[in-house]
Amino acid sequence: MKELHLELRHLKKTYTRPVLVDVNLEVTNDSYVTIVGKSGSGKSTMLNILGLLENCSGGEYIFNGIPIVNGVDYSRLRLENIGFIFQSYNLIPTLSCKENILLPLLYNKHNAVQDFDELVELLDLQPLLSQRVNTLSGGEKQRVAIARALILDPCLILADEPTGNLDPKNRDLIMQLLRREHEKGRGVILITHDMEVARSADTIYLLQDGMLQTVDSQSMME
Repeated sequence: MKELHLELRHLKKTYTRPVLVDVNLEVTNDSYVTIVGKSGSGKSTMLNILGLLENCSGGEYIFNGIPIVNGVDYSRLRLENIGFIFQSYNLIPTLSCKENILLPLLYNKHNAVQDFDELVELLDLQPLLSQRVNTLSGGEKQRVAIARALILDPCLILADEPTGNLDPKNRDLIMQLLRREHEKGRGVILITHDMEVARSADTIYLLQDGMLQTVDSQSMME
């Protein structure tokens, strides 16, 4: 597994108003964290910054020893290190499941990839590979999306409400899969509104008033 060490130091993000005002976070391969907070608190903005999809307005972001600078294209760094999982799956409906899973390989030239057959077996996707994704259930789509996120063997998984559209059975299955991938050495940062999902992590953060603070599982139940 590739080494992971990212740091946010006094990170800020402002649109027409401040959204993130002083965010500090450190994540390594040993980290499994969830981030909770009210709608509009800046959770998705923070995830986009972590995923090198959006610039910050101030502070520092260091990813594996590389200071992230606004205006620089970090697509290669993102491709080789980060796997994204979204609530809306972000699959291409005109492609088969297999084609969706293998899509990142079109952009990959250097980094190692996961064994496709092993990944398919792990996620129980063999019967679905030839199907178009628009024929699948929500749980099946999310499993395909996870396979796509893992195919390039990332050291970091960023998950934005990955269980938000799923029933309890599929929610639990996805959380088991994420825990299994973390135990292989991947860092996981997960945004959720589901308190049960939040409590499945090793560390829970609350994003409030533009800042992160750790909270314990007991306080999440109150």
